[in-house]
Amino acid sequence: MANKIGVFCPTLNVYGGGEYVAIAIANTLAENNRRVILFASNKINPQDIKTYFGEPLHPNIETLQQPTPFTPRSLADFYQTIIHSYIAKSKCNTLIDAFSNCVFPWTEVTYIHFPYLNQHTFNKTFPYLSHPRIQQAGTLPQVILEKNLVNYQKRLVLANSHYTAKEIQKYSNKPAEVLYPPFASSITTKGQNNAKKDQNNLVITVSRLDSNKQLERIPQIAAQTTPNTKFVIIGRLYNPDALNQLQTLTKKLGVAGRVHIYPNAPIEQKIELLKKAKIYLHTMVGEHFGISIVEAMALGCLPIVHDSGGMREFVPHQYRYQSIAEAASKINTEIANWTNQKAEEIKTLTERFSFANFSTQFMELYAKHYD
Repeated sequence: MANKIGVFCPTLNVYGGGEYVAIAIANTLAENNRRVILFASNKINPQDIKTYFGEPLHPNIETLQQPTPFTPRSLADFYQTIIHSYIAKSKCNTLIDAFSNCVFPWTEVTYIHFPYLNQHTFNKTFPYLSHPRIQQAGTLPQVILEKNLVNYQKRLVLANSHYTAKEIQKYSNKPAEVLYPPFASSITTKGQNNAKKDQNNLVITVSRLDSNKQLERIPQIAAQTTPNTKFVIIGRLYNPDALNQLQTLTKKLGVAGRVHIYPNAPIEQKIELLKKAKIYLHTMVGEHFGISIVEAMALGCLPIVHDSGGMREFVPHQYRYQSIAEAASKINTEIANWTNQKAEEIKTLTERFSFANFSTQFMELYAKHYD
Protein backbone atom coordinates (compact mmCIF):
# COMPACT_ATOMS: atom_id res chain seq x y z
CA MET A 1 0.00 0.00 0.00
CA ALA A 2 3.07 2.22 -0.11
CA ASN A 3 2.16 5.84 -0.93
CA LYS A 4 -1.18 5.02 -2.54
CA ILE A 5 -3.69 7.84 -3.05
CA GLY A 6 -7.37 6.92 -3.20
CA VAL A 7 -10.01 8.90 -5.10
CA PHE A 8 -13.51 8.11 -3.84
CA CYS A 9 -16.49 8.58 -6.19
CA PRO A 10 -19.20 5.86 -5.97
CA THR A 11 -21.38 7.36 -8.75
CA LEU A 12 -18.66 7.38 -11.39
CA ASN A 13 -20.92 5.59 -13.88
CA VAL A 14 -23.33 8.56 -13.85
CA TYR A 15 -20.73 10.47 -15.93
CA GLY A 16 -21.75 13.94 -14.79
CA GLY A 17 -19.73 17.04 -13.98
CA GLY A 18 -18.87 15.89 -10.46
CA GLU A 19 -17.72 12.54 -11.77
CA TYR A 20 -15.48 14.26 -14.30
CA VAL A 21 -13.81 16.14 -11.44
CA ALA A 22 -12.98 12.79 -9.82
CA ILE A 23 -11.51 11.54 -13.10
CA ALA A 24 -9.54 14.77 -13.54
CA ILE A 25 -8.08 14.46 -10.02
CA ALA A 26 -7.15 10.81 -10.55
CA ASN A 27 -5.60 11.50 -13.97
CA THR A 28 -3.70 14.52 -12.63
CA LEU A 29 -2.15 12.49 -9.84
CA ALA A 30 -1.28 9.59 -12.15
CA GLU A 31 0.29 11.94 -14.69
CA ASN A 32 2.43 13.29 -11.83
CA ASN A 33 3.71 9.78 -11.04
CA ARG A 34 1.49 9.12 -8.03
CA ARG A 35 0.01 5.68 -7.36
CA VAL A 36 -3.76 6.06 -7.59
CA ILE A 37 -6.76 3.88 -6.69
CA LEU A 38 -10.16 4.96 -8.01
CA PHE A 39 -13.11 3.73 -5.89
CA ALA A 40 -16.59 3.40 -7.45
CA SER A 41 -19.78 1.47 -6.71
CA ASN A 42 -19.89 -0.22 -10.13
CA LYS A 43 -17.15 -1.79 -12.19
CA ILE A 44 -15.27 0.99 -13.96
CA ASN A 45 -15.29 0.73 -17.75
CA PRO A 46 -12.43 2.82 -19.23
CA GLN A 47 -14.10 2.77 -22.65
CA ASP A 48 -17.29 4.29 -21.21
CA ILE A 49 -15.21 6.99 -19.54
CA LYS A 50 -13.66 7.86 -22.90
CA THR A 51 -17.08 7.73 -24.60
CA TYR A 52 -18.82 10.11 -22.19
CA PHE A 53 -15.93 12.38 -21.20
CA GLY A 54 -13.89 12.30 -24.41
CA GLU A 55 -10.71 11.47 -22.51
CA PRO A 56 -9.34 8.13 -21.29
CA LEU A 57 -8.63 7.03 -17.77
CA HIS A 58 -4.86 7.01 -17.17
CA PRO A 59 -3.66 3.40 -17.68
CA ASN A 60 -1.70 3.36 -14.41
CA ILE A 61 -4.79 4.01 -12.27
CA GLU A 62 -5.96 1.02 -10.25
CA THR A 63 -9.74 0.66 -9.94
CA LEU A 64 -11.71 -0.93 -7.12
CA GLN A 65 -15.42 -1.67 -7.00
CA GLN A 66 -17.49 -1.15 -3.83
CA PRO A 67 -21.03 -2.43 -4.56
CA THR A 68 -23.75 -0.18 -3.10
CA PRO A 69 -27.21 -1.69 -2.42
CA PHE A 70 -28.80 1.69 -1.60
CA THR A 71 -29.51 4.40 -4.17
CA PRO A 72 -27.67 7.74 -4.01
CA ARG A 73 -29.18 10.62 -2.01
CA SER A 74 -31.21 8.37 0.31
CA LEU A 75 -30.62 8.43 4.06
CA ALA A 76 -29.41 4.82 3.90
CA ASP A 77 -26.92 5.85 1.22
CA PHE A 78 -25.59 8.54 3.56
CA TYR A 79 -24.39 5.88 6.00
CA GLN A 80 -23.40 3.55 3.18
CA THR A 81 -21.10 6.30 1.92
CA ILE A 82 -19.58 6.82 5.36
CA ILE A 83 -18.78 3.10 5.65
CA HIS A 84 -17.39 2.77 2.13
CA SER A 85 -15.21 5.84 2.41
CA TYR A 86 -13.84 4.52 5.71
CA ILE A 87 -13.08 1.16 4.07
CA ALA A 88 -11.47 2.97 1.12
CA LYS A 89 -9.17 4.80 3.51
CA SER A 90 -7.92 1.46 4.83
CA LYS A 91 -6.66 0.61 1.34
CA CYS A 92 -4.61 3.76 0.75
CA ASN A 93 -2.38 6.23 2.56
CA THR A 94 -4.24 9.36 1.46
CA LEU A 95 -7.95 9.50 0.63
CA ILE A 96 -9.49 12.14 -1.62
CA ASP A 97 -13.28 12.27 -1.35
CA ALA A 98 -14.73 13.76 -4.54
CA PHE A 99 -18.29 12.65 -3.83
CA SER A 100 -19.69 12.93 -0.29
CA ASN A 101 -19.74 16.73 0.08
CA CYS A 102 -18.97 16.10 3.76
CA VAL A 103 -15.66 16.25 5.56
CA PHE A 104 -14.99 12.92 7.27
CA PRO A 105 -12.27 12.60 9.94
CA TRP A 106 -10.43 9.93 7.91
CA THR A 107 -10.21 11.86 4.60
CA GLU A 108 -7.24 14.09 3.85
CA VAL A 109 -8.75 15.92 0.84
CA THR A 110 -12.43 16.70 0.22
CA TYR A 111 -13.80 18.28 -2.96
CA ILE A 112 -17.17 19.87 -2.21
CA HIS A 113 -19.63 20.51 -5.04
CA PHE A 114 -22.51 21.37 -2.70
CA PRO A 115 -22.05 21.33 1.10
CA TYR A 116 -24.26 18.60 2.48
CA LEU A 117 -24.41 20.46 5.78
CA ASN A 118 -25.48 24.00 4.92
CA GLN A 119 -27.45 26.95 6.21
CA HIS A 120 -30.54 26.14 4.12
CA THR A 121 -31.12 22.69 5.59
CA PHE A 122 -29.54 23.11 9.01
CA ASN A 123 -28.70 25.95 11.33
CA LYS A 124 -26.33 26.33 14.24
CA THR A 125 -29.02 25.71 16.88
CA PHE A 126 -29.80 22.16 15.66
CA PRO A 127 -33.52 22.83 14.98
CA TYR A 128 -34.41 19.19 14.32
CA LEU A 129 -34.50 18.50 18.06
CA SER A 130 -37.57 20.72 18.41
CA HIS A 131 -38.79 20.42 14.79
CA PRO A 132 -37.79 16.87 13.85
CA ARG A 133 -37.34 15.86 10.24
CA ILE A 134 -36.09 12.42 9.23
CA GLN A 135 -33.25 13.73 7.08
CA GLN A 136 -32.03 16.16 9.72
CA ALA A 137 -32.33 13.74 12.61
CA GLY A 138 -30.68 10.99 10.58
CA THR A 139 -27.65 13.09 9.78
CA LEU A 140 -27.08 14.31 13.33
CA PRO A 141 -24.00 12.04 13.69
CA GLN A 142 -22.40 13.74 10.68
CA VAL A 143 -23.14 17.15 12.16
CA ILE A 144 -21.34 16.07 15.33
CA LEU A 145 -18.45 14.60 13.33
CA GLU A 146 -17.95 17.65 11.16
CA LYS A 147 -18.40 20.26 13.88
CA ASN A 148 -16.42 18.57 16.63
CA LEU A 149 -14.15 15.78 15.39
CA VAL A 150 -12.69 17.15 12.16
CA ASN A 151 -9.46 19.13 12.38
CA TYR A 152 -9.69 21.36 9.33
CA GLN A 153 -6.16 22.62 9.81
CA LYS A 154 -4.85 19.18 8.86
CA ARG A 155 -7.11 18.73 5.84
CA LEU A 156 -7.44 20.21 2.40
CA VAL A 157 -11.04 21.22 1.70
CA LEU A 158 -11.69 22.28 -1.89
CA ALA A 159 -14.80 24.12 -3.10
CA ASN A 160 -15.96 24.31 -6.70
CA SER A 161 -16.74 28.05 -6.48
CA HIS A 162 -16.57 31.04 -4.15
CA TYR A 163 -20.32 30.60 -3.70
CA THR A 164 -19.75 27.09 -2.32
CA ALA A 165 -16.82 28.25 -0.18
CA LYS A 166 -19.04 30.91 1.39
CA GLU A 167 -21.72 28.32 2.13
CA ILE A 168 -19.12 26.20 3.93
CA GLN A 169 -17.95 29.26 5.85
CA LYS A 170 -21.50 30.29 6.84
CA TYR A 171 -22.41 26.91 8.24
CA SER A 172 -19.19 25.50 9.71
CA ASN A 173 -16.95 28.58 9.90
CA LYS A 174 -14.20 26.48 8.32
CA PRO A 175 -11.80 27.48 5.52
CA ALA A 176 -11.98 26.10 1.98
CA GLU A 177 -9.77 26.62 -1.07
CA VAL A 178 -11.58 27.44 -4.33
CA LEU A 179 -10.61 25.18 -7.22
CA TYR A 180 -12.92 25.54 -10.20
CA PRO A 181 -13.77 22.28 -12.01
CA PRO A 182 -12.19 21.67 -15.42
CA PHE A 183 -13.84 20.80 -18.68
CA ALA A 184 -12.49 18.16 -21.04
CA SER A 185 -9.49 19.36 -23.05
CA SER A 186 -10.90 17.62 -26.14
CA ILE A 187 -13.69 20.22 -26.17
CA THR A 188 -11.16 23.06 -26.46
CA THR A 189 -9.54 21.39 -29.46
CA LYS A 190 -12.86 20.82 -31.21
CA GLY A 191 -14.07 24.35 -30.51
CA GLN A 192 -11.06 26.22 -31.87
CA ASN A 193 -12.21 26.37 -35.48
CA ASN A 194 -15.93 26.15 -34.92
CA ALA A 195 -17.93 28.68 -36.93
CA LYS A 196 -21.69 28.34 -36.44
CA LYS A 197 -24.25 28.79 -39.19
CA ASP A 198 -26.71 31.65 -38.98
CA GLN A 199 -29.71 29.45 -39.82
CA ASN A 200 -29.23 27.13 -36.84
CA ASN A 201 -31.52 28.70 -34.25
CA LEU A 202 -30.73 25.95 -31.78
CA VAL A 203 -30.82 26.10 -27.97
CA ILE A 204 -29.16 23.23 -26.12
CA THR A 205 -29.16 21.99 -22.53
CA VAL A 206 -26.73 19.33 -21.30
CA SER A 207 -27.88 17.77 -18.06
CA ARG A 208 -28.33 14.52 -16.21
CA LEU A 209 -31.96 13.59 -16.81
CA ASP A 210 -33.14 13.69 -13.22
CA SER A 211 -35.97 15.27 -11.24
CA ASN A 212 -33.77 17.75 -9.36
CA LYS A 213 -32.41 19.47 -12.49
CA GLN A 214 -35.54 21.61 -13.07
CA LEU A 215 -35.66 20.59 -16.72
CA GLU A 216 -39.41 21.21 -16.82
CA ARG A 217 -38.47 24.87 -17.29
CA ILE A 218 -37.24 24.12 -20.82
CA PRO A 219 -40.64 23.43 -22.46
CA GLN A 220 -42.09 26.31 -20.43
CA ILE A 221 -39.42 28.63 -21.86
CA ALA A 222 -39.74 27.13 -25.34
CA ALA A 223 -43.46 27.94 -25.35
CA GLN A 224 -42.57 31.65 -25.05
CA THR A 225 -39.91 31.77 -27.79
CA THR A 226 -40.23 32.25 -31.54
CA PRO A 227 -41.57 29.22 -33.48
CA ASN A 228 -38.35 28.81 -35.50
CA THR A 229 -36.26 28.21 -32.36
CA LYS A 230 -35.44 24.57 -31.63
CA PHE A 231 -34.46 23.12 -28.25
CA VAL A 232 -32.33 20.05 -27.49
CA ILE A 233 -31.84 18.32 -24.14
CA ILE A 234 -28.98 15.86 -24.01
CA GLY A 235 -27.56 13.90 -21.11
CA ARG A 236 -27.28 10.75 -19.08
CA LEU A 237 -30.65 9.13 -18.28
CA TYR A 238 -30.69 8.79 -14.51
CA ASN A 239 -34.41 8.90 -13.72
CA PRO A 240 -36.84 7.43 -16.31
CA ASP A 241 -39.79 9.06 -14.52
CA ALA A 242 -38.22 12.47 -14.98
CA LEU A 243 -37.87 11.79 -18.72
CA ASN A 244 -41.49 10.66 -19.00
CA GLN A 245 -42.74 13.75 -17.17
CA LEU A 246 -40.65 15.99 -19.40
CA GLN A 247 -42.00 14.37 -22.56
CA THR A 248 -45.56 14.68 -21.25
CA LEU A 249 -45.07 18.38 -20.51
CA THR A 250 -43.66 19.15 -23.98
CA LYS A 251 -46.82 17.65 -25.52
CA LYS A 252 -49.10 19.49 -23.09
CA LEU A 253 -47.49 22.85 -23.91
CA GLY A 254 -47.54 22.16 -27.66
CA VAL A 255 -43.75 22.26 -28.14
CA ALA A 256 -43.02 18.55 -28.71
CA GLY A 257 -42.00 19.34 -32.29
CA ARG A 258 -39.45 21.92 -31.10
CA VAL A 259 -38.03 20.22 -27.99
CA HIS A 260 -35.98 17.09 -28.65
CA ILE A 261 -34.45 14.86 -25.99
CA TYR A 262 -31.41 12.60 -26.51
CA PRO A 263 -30.80 10.35 -23.48
CA ASN A 264 -27.39 8.67 -23.05
CA ALA A 265 -25.86 10.28 -26.12
CA PRO A 266 -22.07 9.85 -26.50
CA ILE A 267 -19.74 12.81 -26.26
CA GLU A 268 -19.36 12.98 -30.06
CA GLN A 269 -23.07 13.72 -30.50
CA LYS A 270 -23.04 16.17 -27.60
CA ILE A 271 -20.15 18.10 -29.10
CA GLU A 272 -21.69 18.15 -32.57
CA LEU A 273 -24.92 19.61 -31.17
CA LEU A 274 -23.03 22.15 -29.06
CA LYS A 275 -21.05 23.20 -32.13
CA LYS A 276 -24.31 23.89 -33.99
CA ALA A 277 -26.18 25.60 -31.13
CA LYS A 278 -26.19 29.36 -30.66
CA ILE A 279 -27.55 29.32 -27.11
CA TYR A 280 -26.89 27.17 -24.06
CA LEU A 281 -29.81 27.15 -21.60
CA HIS A 282 -29.22 26.19 -17.97
CA THR A 283 -32.28 25.69 -15.78
CA MET A 284 -30.95 25.04 -12.28
CA VAL A 285 -31.50 27.74 -9.67
CA GLY A 286 -28.61 28.12 -7.22
CA GLU A 287 -26.23 25.91 -9.22
CA HIS A 288 -22.96 25.90 -7.29
CA PHE A 289 -20.90 25.91 -10.50
CA GLY A 290 -22.18 24.20 -13.67
CA ILE A 291 -19.37 22.65 -15.72
CA SER A 292 -21.75 21.97 -18.64
CA ILE A 293 -22.14 25.75 -19.01
CA VAL A 294 -18.40 26.20 -19.37
CA GLU A 295 -18.19 23.37 -21.91
CA ALA A 296 -20.89 25.01 -24.01
CA MET A 297 -19.20 28.42 -23.79
CA ALA A 298 -15.93 26.84 -24.96
CA LEU A 299 -17.78 25.77 -28.11
CA GLY A 300 -19.17 29.26 -28.69
CA CYS A 301 -22.65 28.93 -27.17
CA LEU A 302 -24.01 32.05 -25.51
CA PRO A 303 -25.08 30.99 -21.99
CA ILE A 304 -28.54 31.84 -20.70
CA VAL A 305 -28.48 30.91 -17.00
CA HIS A 306 -30.32 31.75 -13.79
CA ASP A 307 -28.91 34.75 -11.95
CA SER A 308 -27.81 32.83 -8.86
CA GLY A 309 -25.13 30.62 -7.37
CA GLY A 310 -21.64 30.11 -8.72
CA MET A 311 -22.77 30.96 -12.25
CA ARG A 312 -22.49 34.64 -11.35
CA GLU A 313 -18.73 34.16 -11.10
CA PHE A 314 -18.18 33.48 -14.80
CA VAL A 315 -21.35 34.23 -16.80
CA PRO A 316 -21.72 37.91 -17.82
CA HIS A 317 -24.73 39.71 -16.37
CA GLN A 318 -26.47 40.22 -19.70
CA TYR A 319 -26.87 36.45 -20.07
CA ARG A 320 -28.49 35.84 -16.66
CA TYR A 321 -32.24 35.71 -15.99
CA GLN A 322 -34.58 35.75 -12.99
CA SER A 323 -37.78 34.29 -14.45
CA ILE A 324 -38.97 31.96 -17.19
CA ALA A 325 -40.35 34.92 -19.12
CA GLU A 326 -37.02 36.74 -18.91
CA ALA A 327 -35.14 33.62 -20.04
CA ALA A 328 -37.40 33.32 -23.10
CA SER A 329 -36.97 37.04 -23.86
CA LYS A 330 -33.18 36.81 -23.66
CA ILE A 331 -33.15 33.75 -25.93
CA ASN A 332 -35.28 35.58 -28.52
CA THR A 333 -33.01 38.64 -28.34
CA GLU A 334 -29.71 36.77 -28.46
CA ILE A 335 -30.75 34.58 -31.39
CA ALA A 336 -31.98 37.61 -33.32
CA ASN A 337 -28.74 39.54 -32.64
CA TRP A 338 -26.34 36.59 -32.71
CA THR A 339 -22.92 36.93 -34.37
CA ASN A 340 -19.85 34.73 -34.62
CA GLN A 341 -17.92 37.54 -32.91
CA LYS A 342 -20.08 37.11 -29.80
CA ALA A 343 -19.39 33.38 -29.91
CA GLU A 344 -15.63 33.97 -30.08
CA GLU A 345 -15.78 36.43 -27.20
CA ILE A 346 -17.60 33.95 -24.97
CA LYS A 347 -14.98 31.28 -25.72
CA THR A 348 -12.22 33.41 -24.21
CA LEU A 349 -13.98 33.42 -20.82
CA THR A 350 -13.44 29.66 -20.46
CA GLU A 351 -9.65 29.54 -20.73
CA ARG A 352 -9.14 29.55 -16.94
CA PHE A 353 -11.24 26.37 -16.63
CA SER A 354 -9.00 24.20 -18.80
CA PHE A 355 -7.83 20.80 -17.60
CA ALA A 356 -4.22 22.06 -17.72
CA ASN A 357 -5.01 24.93 -15.31
CA PHE A 358 -6.98 22.62 -13.02
CA SER A 359 -4.17 20.09 -12.97
CA THR A 360 -1.53 22.70 -12.14
CA GLN A 361 -3.59 24.32 -9.38
CA PHE A 362 -4.59 20.99 -7.86
CA MET A 363 -0.99 19.75 -7.66
CA GLU A 364 0.13 23.06 -6.13
CA LEU A 365 -2.51 22.76 -3.39
CA TYR A 366 -1.88 19.06 -2.88
CA ALA A 367 1.89 19.46 -2.68
CA LYS A 368 1.52 22.33 -0.23
CA HIS A 369 -0.37 20.06 2.18
CA TYR A 370 0.90 16.53 1.58
CA ASP A 371 4.21 16.41 -0.35
